[in-house]
Amino acid sequence: MSHFRSHTPQPAYRQSLQLKSACDFAAVRETAQFARAWLSSHQVTAAELDQWELVLVEAGNNAVEHAPESAGKLPLVFEFSVGETEVEARITDHTPGFELPEQIDLPDLESEGGRGLFLIKSLTDHSAYLRSAGENQLILRKRRSVPVHPAAPDALALQRQLAESEIAVNEMSEELASSYESLVAMFRYSAELGTNADLPEFAGRLLADLLSLTETDAAVLRLFQGSRLETFLVLPVESQPRLPSLEDLDMSRSVELEAVKTREDVWLDRTHPLSPADPLRAFPGALTGLVHAFGSGVHQLGTVTLIRTRNDMPLRSAQVNILHTLIDFLAIQIVNTRLLDERTQSRITRRELEIGANIQRSLLPVSLPSSSPFELAASCTSAREVGGDFYDVLRVSNEGLLLIIADVMGKGVPAALFAAVLRTAVRSMPDLFTNPAALLSAVNRTLCEDLSRVDMFVTVRAVFLDTHRHRLMSASAGHFPLLYCQPDATLGSVAADSGLPLGIDPGAEYAQSITLFPAGAVALLYTDGITESQDPSGNMFGMERLQKLLPALVSGNVPATKLRDKLLVALDAYRSGVPPTDDQTFLVLRHAL
Repeated sequence: MSHFRSHTPQPAYRQSLQLKSACDFAAVRETAQFARAWLSSHQVTAAELDQWELVLVEAGNNAVEHAPESAGKLPLVFEFSVGETEVEARITDHTPGFELPEQIDLPDLESEGGRGLFLIKSLTDHSAYLRSAGENQLILRKRRSVPVHPAAPDALALQRQLAESEIAVNEMSEELASSYESLVAMFRYSAELGTNADLPEFAGRLLADLLSLTETDAAVLRLFQGSRLETFLVLPVESQPRLPSLEDLDMSRSVELEAVKTREDVWLDRTHPLSPADPLRAFPGALTGLVHAFGSGVHQLGTVTLIRTRNDMPLRSAQVNILHTLIDFLAIQIVNTRLLDERTQSRITRRELEIGANIQRSLLPVSLPSSSPFELAASCTSAREVGGDFYDVLRVSNEGLLLIIADVMGKGVPAALFAAVLRTAVRSMPDLFTNPAALLSAVNRTLCEDLSRVDMFVTVRAVFLDTHRHRLMSASAGHFPLLYCQPDATLGSVAADSGLPLGIDPGAEYAQSITLFPAGAVALLYTDGITESQDPSGNMFGMERLQKLLPALVSGNVPATKLRDKLLVALDAYRSGVPPTDDQTFLVLRHAL
């Protein structure tokens, strides 16, 4: 049994459950026992529980026994619905199927088969078998010997639920207010990048905002000077302790050095106490906190430490995200300030492009989440100039995956920064991950004013892969069509769902398309760097060539990584040595056979 999903629609008394089982006998037995326990919790009698368990085991074993080798990796799906007077079960298999006889007699003692169908027919009140290509469904219903009726709502319980709902709404309101303040701070600091040469003043305001947004009590900013890690700023200033320089990378005596050495965030709490020699012991009563080492590319710039002295609550994930984002702005400002001492504009331009490239690379996932039997592979090849391309893949509980691909208008650091802001805005709305159209509408409302103020826009395609129903739900904000190839090599595309790019109209609404995505199908999300690749004569690769190439690439049961590599080889061959003029970014999604 892999996972389950249970819900209770209102107002009728109806409980439902979905279980998925591996195609083997042991998994079927485990699934039947889990279903028995669930049915027991809904007042099904002991005698009926015995009958249902036997029926489910027989039905599941039949499906396992007759499953062809090609379907051995596909799960069996058990769905249950419990009402006041009846229990229904639906078992979906991937066998060739059979014709269910109207009348089933008990087979002879010498017969090797037929007893399972006889038991299923005898122990249920209604049975039907629906056959289709590659998937069949056995439907079983049985009346409950003792009908149940939902209890009348308890007034005290309803009042308690109402109070809990009010608390949840208040917490959501506080979280939304915090998210808004975070976005305002992000836009403010992004607008100041390259214009405010006073680094101490910039860093002081940024740390003060961090203390407020993360609800912490003290902050320490250290910067590298050569090989030494020196204190640059401590807040609050009135209680600033004296912190010595850190000249080596002995992690045992400093959590700041540990963060530098490991390049990972280090948490301060009771399970990770400070060593006696740690300089942060100068903060009396430090209960919890976080040390974040930051840099530019491969070069370390320093560390930021946030400390709580009045409570021991750890930082929330949203607070850690805003810490990372604002410190990225600080890193850019530090690098920009240092670049002001250089004498040539060419050096400044090269460094800015390097920073933008680092930001762009930092937006990309370190690894792509897996969700068998679906495979993902991605590529983002930078051109000579930095652009605003990025992609993201987010797991949506056990429901599926959200795929995002975007292209910010323009190049350089501004485009990379707005790509970072877009990524943060998308990740702050997990409740909308299963509804790409609503997600794009909400992100557009959040970013439109700031994008329009600087005459920029963003094209985005959002695709939710529903791993249960094997379908793609897609929406586009002015982005290229979603291309997909069915198992029979039939090519399709989704272009009708495209709306305005983000940043054009704050009231823009987006359409949503649904595409079935069966085993063997492949989908491609991409940016304009693919279709605008040029050969030595200046001819573009074009949409038509890409559409013809996709079915040829996906012929044969090859992994998504090989599909990615084959597309990269085809693009390189077309350019014949001509360097790309724009970033080439794409995501390959494959439903393995």
